[in-house]
Amino acid sequence: MRFVTLLCIFLLGIGAAFSQSISGNMNSEADSEALRYGNVDIYKGDKLVASVITDKLGNFAIALDTGTYVCVMNYAGYSPIKKEIKVTGDEVANFKMKEDPSAPKLAARAEDGDLRKEMRSIEEVAIVSSKSEKRMTFSSPKKSRAEAYSSAPRGTTSDGTVMAIPPGKSGGLGVPLTNGTGSSSQLTAGEINDFSKWKMWQDLSKGELASYQKMWEIAPSGRYTVMLQSESGIPIVDAIVQLLLNRNVVFTTRTDNTGKAECWLTVKNETPEVNGKLSIQIAYNGKTSTINKVSAFENGLNHQKLNISCQEVENVDVAFVVDATGSMGDEINFLQAEMSDIIFQSKQISNKLNFRFANVYYRDEGDSYVTKSMNFNRVLSESDAFINQQSAGGGGDFPEAMDVGLDSAINNLSWSENARARILFLILDAPPHQGSAVNERLQRLILQAAEKGIRIVPIGASGIDKSTEYLMRALALGTNGTYTFLTDHSGIGNSHIKPSTDSYEVETLNAILVRIVKSYTYMPDCQQNIPDLALNIPDSIVSTIQAVDSTDTNAVKPDPKALNITWSYYPNPTNGMITILPNTDIKELYVSDLSGKVLQILPRLKKDERIQVDLSGYATGIYLIRYLDENNHWLSGKVVLQRTS
Repeated sequence: MRFVTLLCIFLLGIGAAFSQSISGNMNSEADSEALRYGNVDIYKGDKLVASVITDKLGNFAIALDTGTYVCVMNYAGYSPIKKEIKVTGDEVANFKMKEDPSAPKLAARAEDGDLRKEMRSIEEVAIVSSKSEKRMTFSSPKKSRAEAYSSAPRGTTSDGTVMAIPPGKSGGLGVPLTNGTGSSSQLTAGEINDFSKWKMWQDLSKGELASYQKMWEIAPSGRYTVMLQSESGIPIVDAIVQLLLNRNVVFTTRTDNTGKAECWLTVKNETPEVNGKLSIQIAYNGKTSTINKVSAFENGLNHQKLNISCQEVENVDVAFVVDATGSMGDEINFLQAEMSDIIFQSKQISNKLNFRFANVYYRDEGDSYVTKSMNFNRVLSESDAFINQQSAGGGGDFPEAMDVGLDSAINNLSWSENARARILFLILDAPPHQGSAVNERLQRLILQAAEKGIRIVPIGASGIDKSTEYLMRALALGTNGTYTFLTDHSGIGNSHIKPSTDSYEVETLNAILVRIVKSYTYMPDCQQNIPDLALNIPDSIVSTIQAVDSTDTNAVKPDPKALNITWSYYPNPTNGMITILPNTDIKELYVSDLSGKVLQILPRLKKDERIQVDLSGYATGIYLIRYLDENNHWLSGKVVLQRTS
């Protein structure tokens, strides 16, 4: 009995060692103002063991083992604080930051232009911007929040879904805040991941969008997908993957946080031809392996397991590349209001993630500058301060120096040598100038971004046309990214074109970007633990049952045929096999990764007929089971693939 008692005390002691914390507040010594989105870094010796960002009230909390740590606080314009803290319980450490009068003003670095030119006045910008009917002028009166909502009380998605998002309200999609000149969770948007609708993209790019392939001379084709994991099933991230034809490298990329890499035979507008032997070479931690029997995506994924020890890669690089011409006022205001909140929400999945931030703003030749940038910095408030210094101006014709801004971001920023994710958000409302030199530069930029593991996520604003939409989607495909776009549902700004697709969901732009960052950065740890991403995706039964207010004559009534479509799948979590049981005939059921990228298509599921699906060949992670109902609604449920460590 004494032994059992001592054992229990010992085990409780171990548990206690892993349940301590440091919490506190960061504020200004001068006026006690809360310093939100400040950096709190915890070191043990020289090793960074945890990193969090203060919330909008300046509060933070970090769970730690018992021990002695060094806590470092950073905030733009303030002197850093470094303090040793002994953690024996739940410690409280409040920090009053002193303004640093000697701290240099955050200055932008000019490239390819002369910052000494005087900035044009708002009136001059408005006159210049109005020359292009396709662009939203800088001087256009903006609707108030109340006007925006009353003029567009309900939005209807392309698939008929009714949606109402009061400006400044999150509707469960984002966290309202006011920081900067814009309003939070106000802009509405959609996402098209052409990896999730691969057949449709191939049809569109050969049909409705074919002329734009010729215009830009860009068409990623000849797709080969690699899934790389350890013997224990952990995805291997940031491995170098090369597609070779007759031992000549035709494409180089890196595996993402799910262990997948997308390779292309060509990114040019040409028919890919395999004249010889294809192979895939993988390099990771000084070791190489080769896949000699290579399958095109249409025939399945190219799986490879490596006998290596688990390594947790924590670096995450996020860069914003922004068109700063006169018509982009709303979008720049959005960044000023939302960027820190997007990062704050995304970082909640792990306090070990080491985020860095960079910014490139671009205009056009002849403007006060062509590109202006801030290199990668761990201090979020520094990036926030840079963004808040920016304004919209210049422009005057439809095309802008987008290719120059993209080149500056891909080749001049100091991207991490090793990273879990490198994400480039490209925010624009106009294409680059046309011509063979620009097209060749864009082809090169796709190859360079892919080789560095940079995933391009374009955000199309009002003013883009179909040629720009095609180019943005091609950039996303070539770099393993996704395409997002603003919609009219917020009632803000000029109208936005509808994308070429069958259906899409309308969300706030804030929510979409948070979801994308989370899906690009989550990973199981070496003990096979998967973080809770809080994405509101069902994990058991999905149903199309919708409540309709009978007094609302504007509501779109659901199709009765869709009311009872449900399915169940089990076990969840699973270590490989799942059983799916639909209660209706289903033409096609899709298995995809968390970003929506299709991995399997299950055809012709029969009502009440159980079907078993083997996920054991995939890396540990979160997967989606998806179905497109008769109303063109995508219904998704998540399944967790988790093995014992």
